[in-house]
Amino acid sequence: MLERAGRAGGLWVALTLLAVACGAPAPSGPAAVGGGASSPAASAAPSVVRAAGAAEPTAATTTAASASYRPTPLSPPVALKAGLIGGTSDAGIYIALQQGYFEQEGLQVEPEIVPSTSVMMGALAAGQLDVLGPPSAASIFNAAGRQVSMRMVADKGSTPSPEWDFVSLMVRKDLVDSGQVQDYRDLKGLTATLAGQANAPEIELVKALERGGLSLADVNLTILSFPDMIAGFANRAVDVGVVIEPFVSSIEAQGTAVRWRGVSEFYGNHQVAAVVYGPSLVEERPEVGRRFMVAYLRGVRDYNDAFGPKRQGREAVIQALTTYTPIKDAAAYDRMRPADLDPDGTLALQSIRDDLAYYERTGSVREPVDLSQVVDTSFQEYALRQLGPYQR
Repeated sequence: MLERAGRAGGLWVALTLLAVACGAPAPSGPAAVGGGASSPAASAAPSVVRAAGAAEPTAATTTAASASYRPTPLSPPVALKAGLIGGTSDAGIYIALQQGYFEQEGLQVEPEIVPSTSVMMGALAAGQLDVLGPPSAASIFNAAGRQVSMRMVADKGSTPSPEWDFVSLMVRKDLVDSGQVQDYRDLKGLTATLAGQANAPEIELVKALERGGLSLADVNLTILSFPDMIAGFANRAVDVGVVIEPFVSSIEAQGTAVRWRGVSEFYGNHQVAAVVYGPSLVEERPEVGRRFMVAYLRGVRDYNDAFGPKRQGREAVIQALTTYTPIKDAAAYDRMRPADLDPDGTLALQSIRDDLAYYERTGSVREPVDLSQVVDTSFQEYALRQLGPYQR
């Protein structure tokens, strides 16, 4: 059994690694993006096949739609299970739960904290989870290559600028204070930690090491969950690590490591995590998937209102985060760099292509994967037609 998050969002489960199903039926759900990652057209933004009769949204029509949006909930309500990592990039889902946006759509969403993307994908393929919020990982592309009907459907965390950079390369404070680590090349020989391999943190660590002319072979790699990194830095078991909020701020507060470089500094805009739908939404109940997306984007927009220039509704948003994440101190969120959650749910497609190319190059993904097997923007576009573009 996966452990329920509910109001104990800081719990982490110990799960047996589930193998991704190999014989799942081919996708037959909503129209997916076209253009494979290996095709000549891959450098251009994929086109989306829209449902028949669906008009292109305009600012005027969609803004009006947002103001008058009043959903009729599904009856009876539909229960969904969402596998999350327990970080601040899950905020859109937590806020939608707290504010009742899922309930207004007739959805009963149960969040479950899952410590591994591989476990998430296995549970998705087995029908134990309906929605995921994983980091970019080879297991997502491998599942698609095996014809598991799953899709990345919306943004769930990227790093476009330092102000919204929630992922950091942290270095032990004493190593920085002593001058032992001043530049990327000084990372050579250190013990580095990641929350997993063949995933977004690995790519980010590789990018940082490349800045110093180094590779993964130049560090001693150890795998720790994000919560375990707090103790890892405290007892000097690790020297450097790729860490996400809210754990960055927790480690900084204990004074054992510093936010040395943000991902936006040494990588740029990385699509760190995405909302992923499984077969139950892609194939069987696309209407439920559309409703989930509308509620999710409403939560994401509240998040942007709170942490962006508007600074509106901040108390309610922080209450949702303290309820569902391990960080219960409301003041801690003033010290964090918030995750960038695109208020329109737009995915950074080039970053996804670049990740796939890395996994193919390193052998983590061996089967040919077309981007249309991985990304489907139709759910996000449907939500935009209901809510309109976000008004900054």
